[in-house]
Amino acid sequence: MTRFLRQFILLVCFLLCIEYAHAQQKSVFDPQESFKQVNFPAGNLVRTASGKPGVQYWQNRADYKISARFDTLSRQLRATEELIYFNGSPDVLPEVWLLLGQNRFRKDSRSTATTPLEDSRFGIKEFTDGFVLEKVMVKNKKTGVWNKIDAKVMNDQLKIMLPEALQTKEKITLRIDYHFTLPKNGSDFMGVLPTTNGTIYQFSAWFPRVAVYDDIEGWNTANSGYYIEPGKLDYKITVPAECIVQGSGQLLNPEQVLTKLQQVRLREAERSNQTVQIRTAKEVTMASSRPGPGLLTWHFSTDHSGDGLFAVSRSFIWDAVKVDLPDKETALAMSLYPVESNYLAWQKSAQTMKQVLESYSRLWCPYPYKTAVNIAGSVTGIGGPGTSFIQYQSNGMANGVWSKLNHELGHNWFNMMIAGNGRQAWMVEGLNSFINHINGKVLQGETAFTLPDAINWLGKADPNQCAATPYELMLYKNFALLAYVKPAVALNLLRTEVLGARRFDAAFRTFVQAWKFKHPSPSDFFRCMEKESGENLSWFWQSWFLNDWTLDQSVESVQYVNGLPEQGVNIKLVNKGKMVMPAVVEIVESNGQVNRANLPAEIWQKGGDWTFHYPSTSAVISVRLDPDHNLPDRDLSNNTWHGTANTITQPTTK
Repeated sequence: MTRFLRQFILLVCFLLCIEYAHAQQKSVFDPQESFKQVNFPAGNLVRTASGKPGVQYWQNRADYKISARFDTLSRQLRATEELIYFNGSPDVLPEVWLLLGQNRFRKDSRSTATTPLEDSRFGIKEFTDGFVLEKVMVKNKKTGVWNKIDAKVMNDQLKIMLPEALQTKEKITLRIDYHFTLPKNGSDFMGVLPTTNGTIYQFSAWFPRVAVYDDIEGWNTANSGYYIEPGKLDYKITVPAECIVQGSGQLLNPEQVLTKLQQVRLREAERSNQTVQIRTAKEVTMASSRPGPGLLTWHFSTDHSGDGLFAVSRSFIWDAVKVDLPDKETALAMSLYPVESNYLAWQKSAQTMKQVLESYSRLWCPYPYKTAVNIAGSVTGIGGPGTSFIQYQSNGMANGVWSKLNHELGHNWFNMMIAGNGRQAWMVEGLNSFINHINGKVLQGETAFTLPDAINWLGKADPNQCAATPYELMLYKNFALLAYVKPAVALNLLRTEVLGARRFDAAFRTFVQAWKFKHPSPSDFFRCMEKESGENLSWFWQSWFLNDWTLDQSVESVQYVNGLPEQGVNIKLVNKGKMVMPAVVEIVESNGQVNRANLPAEIWQKGGDWTFHYPSTSAVISVRLDPDHNLPDRDLSNNTWHGTANTITQPTTK
């Protein structure tokens, strides 16, 4: 969910360059602090010390069956939800907590009270009544009769007191009848967009969703973001027949909601590597492109969901293409957009989806859903199970259709498949931004920000918060840096500068496979990467995730052995900041030789300086740290030493 992120980074870098003074930094390095062992929780049968789920790992499950009707005139959605909740925990549960996402739009909501006066992307700009709960009931296990149940609304949560506590390995069925009004401006998660050929209605947080109950916090009721219990989502949406509906899940009744021609085209798209137009721009204005007047009910279903997005409009152009997955499996990628969209880019969007999904599937693990749907509208960018919303006029760089699709589709891996707690934003946006950059490199597509821009920003930024800061405590000015940029850069550097791509990728794939549709914690990720790569990476987690530390490596001195270039040169490096990283040193000799020394981060374990020998055969012209500027070094002025054939001195500044 990045908006103009690249432009924002460039602006921040420019302002910081104006304000930042390149003064020599006094050393604050302490190896005892920088290499301190991260205190992981003790491994057990649920979460092992290897960073993988244990033999007694458990999680609960929520299956949803929803029937809804949407009135396009009043923007009211009225629905009945049946929730089958299975208690996989060893605990007896006397209550069940549900999250009421629509309640953020109430005048008395906490979200309303905490929205700043200045413009805020996710702030509240319009009030509704939120979820209006008409009935909350529980099904009697013996008789099947629905009985009313005690339920209390607490801000944007619903606490349901069960008539009988839910025992371990048992399930309960709840029913909620409710309605709400779709806000026109839905905090950039949902909303309404008028277009020439009809209004686009985008829905998220549209049904009461059970909170995650886990072995770490119990009920996760506060600011849990994407944190969901993967289950089955089966839903029906009744709308005027002139409208198209698409969203999470596979359409189960195309013969009831599509014309015969559209059904043929849909079947063709399921076998085609070329984009098939299910509904063309010309057909949008033709009554024959919809099967008659009245109301139609669209029926969708998907496994491994627990949440869902959908959109409704009569303005949609509809494209589709087959996605080839490993083991000869396939999925269907679909793109829906109005004629007012950035048309040339959106015409290519189905092919972009195919390209992106196939690449992610090869890199990490296969795409898990039968369909992937991308829908244009007013929402800047949001990802849900098998579905994404992207701003209809997206164009260029971070705001481009390719970049946004690469990001929002990536959320199917992080955080739909690997369902970490959204309070640790780096586990959602950061891990996703990392795989976005790998994918951008593989497919030669432009991502939301470039690594050189990010390195410059990190080298000058002073957030006074670390990447592990809980989402609700993260300052808005730091969100792009700490949730997206810093963790993405960190993992790229772990891959390229520390472990190497082969070792990193194998460990990362193991983590993905081990935690697919499960709930990993930060410690699980850290441990899995360490155990699979065979490295103690506490220094890395401390530097990049757990602290707000800065890097300042310098060239301290350069001396020939016995004053003779042909006997080699001793080079002394100093680490002045608390962050530690490997050192890459480029040495240029007068005979034209250019070589590099690659030193591991462990050279700093015993102290803040390190001297190594380089076997020069002629006079050394220059010694330079981090010649490719891959690291966010705080002071670049002490990274380079210049010498002549007759002079060996202390390092000079550029």
